[in-house]
Amino acid sequence: MINALLKGIMSLIISLVSLILAPIDAIILQFLPDISNALTGIGKMFALVSDYMGFAISLTGLSNETISLIVLFITFKLTVPMIIYTVKLAIKWYDKLKP
Repeated sequence: MINALLKGIMSLIISLVSLILAPIDAIILQFLPDISNALTGIGKMFALVSDYMGFAISLTGLSNETISLIVLFITFKLTVPMIIYTVKLAIKWYDKLKP
């Protein structure tokens, strides 16, 4: 029940954002078609990379555990600074809101 409610709210938000951004998209398509083509090309490039990613990873000969450790390390390295910054910001806000 809650899951369906959250999906409904998210789809409503996505449709509202899409509705708000539709005029901007139309302006880009009309006046700046090269940017639109570039953004489409970037999407196609990511699709192509994702198609061959499995082949490239298997070509390295790394085991599943090694790949998992590499992904875990990269995720850790990227998320820990953001978490630390968020905690520092929360402490700073708390100090400023204290009477």
